[in-house]
Amino acid sequence: MVRTLQIKFVKTAMTAISVLLLAVICAISGIYSFDVYTKEKNTAEMLANSGGIPDFEKMKRDRPDREEFEKPFDGGRMSPDDMMAVRFFVVRFDTDGGIESADTGSIYSVTGEEAEEYGKQAVAGGKQSGIIGNFMYYIKDNEDGKTAAFVDISSQVSSILSVIVISLIIAAAAWILMLVFVSALSRRAIAPIAENIVRQKQFVTNAGHELKTPLAIIMANTEALELFNGESKWTRNIKAQTRRLNDLMQNLLTLSKMDEADLNLPMQNFDLGELVRESAAPFEEPAREKRQSLSVEAPEIAVKANRDSMGQLVGILLDNAVKYTPEGGEISVTVSREGNSVILREQNTIDPKDVEDNPERLFDRFYRRDEARTQKKGGYGIGLSAARAIAAANGAQISAAYREQNIVFTVKLMV
Repeated sequence: MVRTLQIKFVKTAMTAISVLLLAVICAISGIYSFDVYTKEKNTAEMLANSGGIPDFEKMKRDRPDREEFEKPFDGGRMSPDDMMAVRFFVVRFDTDGGIESADTGSIYSVTGEEAEEYGKQAVAGGKQSGIIGNFMYYIKDNEDGKTAAFVDISSQVSSILSVIVISLIIAAAAWILMLVFVSALSRRAIAPIAENIVRQKQFVTNAGHELKTPLAIIMANTEALELFNGESKWTRNIKAQTRRLNDLMQNLLTLSKMDEADLNLPMQNFDLGELVRESAAPFEEPAREKRQSLSVEAPEIAVKANRDSMGQLVGILLDNAVKYTPEGGEISVTVSREGNSVILREQNTIDPKDVEDNPERLFDRFYRRDEARTQKKGGYGIGLSAARAIAAANGAQISAAYREQNIVFTVKLMV
């Protein structure tokens, strides 16, 4: 149990850390990408406004001192030296939209024809700025036409990818360090919870064993009274409630045992059909007393599971069916093979008043369809919880569903 809680704690903590690291990586990459995008867009805009030739003489006149000239323009985004390092080309259009010229003097990898094709694509897109391939463009409307400036951003894209890769490497290293740290502290963090759970289980187990003796004595004394004084409604009530309490304690002990994380039930090969027939036999008489029809269709099908616990599971389903099936109703148990699975299915008629919006709630501990929690039907709301625990311990799945006026419990065992 402690080990299971420790694993769940580590998984939960590492999931939160993973989300946090992913958010940090996305934030860093997003901010850096936006900064690069803004910078290259401003560069393209500056080139388009100047016709593709930065007016460095005007820059010097505006900033005569060398230190002033080397300061960045546009709020710190670019300096004149940065402008001189830009690889770009410019395409000029006349008033009719025809290409007037394509200047590729500042870039070697693009020919004039390719520059013209880029220019046509940019103008056809209808946007003032954007990205085509590895180029950021900006289109400037002039009196005599348009000027489209294209800036090569391939190195910037590589820088963005490098930032992402480096961030992922750092995040992975941080994740591993946090995994070691969380694993080291997990046992201490869950110690109070684990201790409380262990104490609860010990209490249920000890209480169950301690109650067995007085219950047996009460039953024996009641039967002795009946031998001397005859059966009466009081002795019948005592025996009924004693059996009820004994069944409850048995289910509590079963549930407590099945909840053990380290529980390893001995598995063996056996005939599930034979087990179902054997388990259904004791319920034939109770079903007959309530005028219920009980049918069993269980051919020979070999499975590998714990035979005793699977028999207990079948008993729980049939006991539940006999209690909640109205008089004259039908109960059926079938075993079949479907693909790589063996399906054990119990179906019984139910009172429309017992229908729940969510049938999965029936597996909740101490849940009763009888909201008043009366003992009219003899249930105590823990049998189906024990059935689900038994199924899980055998590597099976159990589910509930409504089908017309019936409820169907399906147990799926992998072959």
